[in-house]
Amino acid sequence: MKIDFMKTLSFFLKFALLMGMSAVLATARPINDGNKLFAAGDYAGALEKYMKAREAEPADPLLFYNIGTCQYKLGNYDEAKKELESAVRMPDTKLAAKSAYNLANTHFRIGEKASEPSARIAAWRESVAYLKKAIDLDNGFENAKKNVEIVQRKLKEELDKQKENQDQNQDQDNDQKQPPLSEKAKEALARALQLSKDGKYPEAKQLLENVIAEDETAGQLNAYVQRIDDVIEIKAGRKPKAKIDASNTDNDLEVI
Repeated sequence: MKIDFMKTLSFFLKFALLMGMSAVLATARPINDGNKLFAAGDYAGALEKYMKAREAEPADPLLFYNIGTCQYKLGNYDEAKKELESAVRMPDTKLAAKSAYNLANTHFRIGEKASEPSARIAAWRESVAYLKKAIDLDNGFENAKKNVEIVQRKLKEELDKQKENQDQNQDQDNDQKQPPLSEKAKEALARALQLSKDGKYPEAKQLLENVIAEDETAGQLNAYVQRIDDVIEIKAGRKPKAKIDASNTDNDLEVI
């Protein structure tokens, strides 16, 4: 029996195309259903649809992004990080930028939940790095530009707080190592406190500075000198020399 080669080839090509279209449609349907559920705030339902779509297309970069974003919304930050780290490596620049942005948000939330300051600092440094990556990939990414400023302020606050705690611990260690105040230093301190109570701050400061210079046990009185000096600065209408950390932000991070 004679077989028409061209007809046979055409049949197989149509069959392959049909099968390919069927696979695409089979994947697209759960993704579309998932998008509708996500838009309605049903993140668990959306995640289920996306996981179903992954059975047909396990390497679809959009699924890494969608699943990671769902996990983020559900508060499953470790799972979100794993998915978004895969999405951010994809060649699609726009998708990679959005993935980097959500990955930055994920690291920020991980930092918020961390109990140790060092863990918060490490997570927020990662957050800043991924926000900068999002901006590099999409220079018009305004949310990323806004958020990088927010996270950098949070990171600075945490670093300042850690340094302040370290300084306080160092001061406590120094106080423990210092010998007890001599009777002369105690009398000078009592006199300085009385002078301060009477509003004679410059005299109190001078008295303490003199005894510190003369008495080796009086070094721990430097803290009193600093406090008196701050009062003098404030009364003169100037900001005190001691650092006051008033930085704070109530702004929250956004998610695409």
